[in-house]
Amino acid sequence: MSLFTTIKKKATLRAAISKVSKARKAQDGKAEQFYKTAYEGFEFVLSDNLMLADALYNWGFGLLNQAKSKQDQQAITLYENAINKYSFCLTIEPFYLGAAVEGGVAYMDIARIKGVAADDDLYARAKKCFERAGEIQKGSGSFNLACLYSVENNHESCLAALKEAKSFAHLPDDTDILNDPDMKNVIKTPWFIEFMETINSEKEEEEKAAAERKKSKAEAKLRANGATNISNDNANETVASESEVMTDDYKQE
Repeated sequence: MSLFTTIKKKATLRAAISKVSKARKAQDGKAEQFYKTAYEGFEFVLSDNLMLADALYNWGFGLLNQAKSKQDQQAITLYENAINKYSFCLTIEPFYLGAAVEGGVAYMDIARIKGVAADDDLYARAKKCFERAGEIQKGSGSFNLACLYSVENNHESCLAALKEAKSFAHLPDDTDILNDPDMKNVIKTPWFIEFMETINSEKEEEEKAAAERKKSKAEAKLRANGATNISNDNANETVASESEVMTDDYKQE
């Protein structure tokens, strides 16, 4: 393949990924057109093996998000198409983490739409995907496994998976955890409430420690500039001033 074709395919892939991003934010009519254009771009990229895994993953990502805006069989068909893309992606690139995780998510979503029992093969397939993700990157599939164990009412395994997700920094935000429909079987249990309280307590301690570090740094800066009588207000003003500068720098970037 010529250099020109390679450059063109890279540009097409970037544009197709951008279309998926726009589709997720657009209204129904425009979203469908964005998805259509994105899929045409992915198909063009797939005409050669270069960038094949990236194209397949992002094609699957588009289908997965499109499915979330649909209902019943229409959603299931899109989820199944996404799973096919993820499976193909993993065949080409066995360590493609996103394809492993999101393939399992697609199976879980199909299972929820169909209202199948916890021992259904869809959940078994989802579990294999999440376990594969954990093999690629430790802890990356742990929260998803926790959701699956919640569906099974396996509270002990659910807690263990949540702890593993936390220890490897793969635990979502509190709001995402509490609003996840697959967690509904455990969110009112004493052990889950205690787990969330522990997370919030640790977060508060981390924020307090970070604030103290900033304050100490500000005090050191004031002393370096010749200050001798340093109050909390002085230090806090310095921290606030530096925060404003950092915010302004970020906006300029």
